[in-house]
Amino acid sequence: MHASFAPLFRAILALGLPLVLSACAAMSDAPPPPRTLDDVLATATTAMVNAHPRLSDYDPLIPTTVVDIDDLNRSSTLGRLASEIVAARLTEAGLRVREVRLRGELYSEEYTGELMLSRLAQRVGIDQGGRSLLVGTYAVGEDRLYLTFRIVRTSDANALAAAQVSLPLTNDLRAMLDRW
Repeated sequence: MHASFAPLFRAILALGLPLVLSACAAMSDAPPPPRTLDDVLATATTAMVNAHPRLSDYDPLIPTTVVDIDDLNRSSTLGRLASEIVAARLTEAGLRVREVRLRGELYSEEYTGELMLSRLAQRVGIDQGGRSLLVGTYAVGEDRLYLTFRIVRTSDANALAAAQVSLPLTNDLRAMLDRW
């Protein structure tokens, strides 16, 4: 560096460095960006797969619609979408996920989905050739949405893996709940 620029460089560094450092500190204190439904469900799916690395021993898996915890015969756009997202993630993780809606044999009520949290779950899972089921519930709080998921073995109804998540109840989520 040319000697005549050295004092100017030191002055810029002396004035600029504290500003840069304070900006970095302010950024680290900023709240994290809001987590999306996709992000939260990806994390939950990864947790289930990691908790039971041999889940593929129990595929094919049949995904069912996530239902309202207060009424297991009721779901929503959110419940149907959550099931679709988790099923896609399980497929990406290498599990065989059976699309039973293509066969037309599983009872599916319009605007409700494939509701499996019932006494018929084991029989329907076996009838559809599934060795495990993805089941789940959601609950709506005042300002949070809570979701639970379980992968259940059809032969004995034991849960192989489970995950639970919650999200701030945004207008987007409220719109998918069909009742807000």
